[in-house]
Amino acid sequence: MYNLTIDEAVFSVIDLETTGLNPERDQIIEIAALKVEGGVIIQKFHSLVKPSYDFIPLSITKLTGITNAMVIDKPEVDKVYPQFFEFIQDSILVAHNARFDVSFLSNIHRQLFSREFGLPYVCTQNIARALFPHLNSKSLSNLAYFFNIKYQNKHRALSDAQVTFEVFKKMVDYLQDLNINKVLDLIKITHGKTLVHPNKRRRYV
Repeated sequence: MYNLTIDEAVFSVIDLETTGLNPERDQIIEIAALKVEGGVIIQKFHSLVKPSYDFIPLSITKLTGITNAMVIDKPEVDKVYPQFFEFIQDSILVAHNARFDVSFLSNIHRQLFSREFGLPYVCTQNIARALFPHLNSKSLSNLAYFFNIKYQNKHRALSDAQVTFEVFKKMVDYLQDLNINKVLDLIKITHGKTLVHPNKRRRYV
């Protein structure tokens, strides 16, 4: 998997919406993944998730638009997560601020399967830090603006995954200009490898 080229590999571009920032205390309320091969989306996974305890805080409803009424009849995470993991398990994950998403998935995985999550992942935010140090913000919104990508329905899992995918494709083009085309290289950059020519510019229209 690690030695595949980016074009050969299968990626799952993921996004979660949660009731807060702490994976030990807070809960997933929406989950989405886009399975990508050869730069093309081949499958989609999406589900709202009913919290197993407590309610969705008003601040989260204001941010995401997800209300308690929207999730009241949806499955809880112990029903959704096994299907989600089956969808993503043979792929490399891609997420923006991936450590956040992976922390929640890892916690749920340990609870349900009593073992570590363990899937490799690529972080578009970390790649942006390596490629575009001149950008003041590496947020998903700012990168979408930088790449001229339409971004609607912010803070909804499927929409955010779609924009992350579009940003990822732009970054892959840029990396291939730098002769970087292996999955292992993406993972190394995610975990802090410095690029030889991080200031190379390319115009996106």
